[in-house]
Amino acid sequence: MVYSINSLPNSGTLFQLSQVFSSYGYEPKTGSKISQVSTIVTGSDNRFIYSRPSPDQAGIDKWDVVSFTVSGPDGVSSLPGSLTLVPPSGAIVGSSFFLSSEGWSISGNKVASPASYEAFSRGALLSRYIVGGDDLVDVPGAGGSDLSLWYFEAPPKYFGNFGIAYGGQLSFSMGAFSGDFKALNAGSTNVVELLCASCTGPVTGGVRLGFPLAALLQASPGLLLGGSAQTLTLPLREDAGWLKDPQNTLLPWSAPSQCELIQVLSRLSGLRILGDWTAWYETVALDNVQISNLKAQLPLCSMTMPDASNGCSC
Repeated sequence: MVYSINSLPNSGTLFQLSQVFSSYGYEPKTGSKISQVSTIVTGSDNRFIYSRPSPDQAGIDKWDVVSFTVSGPDGVSSLPGSLTLVPPSGAIVGSSFFLSSEGWSISGNKVASPASYEAFSRGALLSRYIVGGDDLVDVPGAGGSDLSLWYFEAPPKYFGNFGIAYGGQLSFSMGAFSGDFKALNAGSTNVVELLCASCTGPVTGGVRLGFPLAALLQASPGLLLGGSAQTLTLPLREDAGWLKDPQNTLLPWSAPSQCELIQVLSRLSGLRILGDWTAWYETVALDNVQISNLKAQLPLCSMTMPDASNGCSC
């Protein structure tokens, strides 16, 4: 099998293995620089080296993505594959809100609007953050839940192929500045929603996956919402509590299959995080949003197409 590099990183440099290291495992490791696309990987076991620039600092996003193809003895090339290069934290995409709101917005209120940015520190978990609040409440009766939910909406940097995040996690810090968090919305309220507009839905186009409040509270029985900030972590696995919208109000939401979760992550078109936790008005801050993964866990059965668009047999 012949492996060819189809794209070069925007940050950092690729090198072939040196002949002595490739053949015998002796230093030095670094061989010639890979400076052109369509370069064939010459190292044993199809290995090459990615070197970060110096000085360097790990950030909240992946380092880069390198595209490659594989061809067999018949010369036929595969569809492009991708190698995602991440810092030691496993960061793939994230928002620290260090300088701005980074394009996050608020949906579900009377009018969609940009999220408010506050360059203040309220402890280690809320240091430069975005904030939103309720301006529309729809509670049908005493003790009911708010039917008009507002969410923090992620910007386009979160859209695209993030299939490599499968098996990793989504984490974020959240704190409340006002609101009665003893009167939470119903357990079926989605804390996070993942959207895939191009996926084939149960009834119409598009797939929506939600992580319900009940699943969060079950996974973290000691969780105290409201008040001091805390970090919430949601595993990106089909058995972690995610549910799929049946697109039919007569049917219950059900757990997605492995293929369905991978397909949504691989063609992500929306990510929203709940701000409307209570049945009445509240003000909530969001910080340190991060999708990360320390180990590639995509199964081979999902790799027929680069974006898992069809042929997934998991």
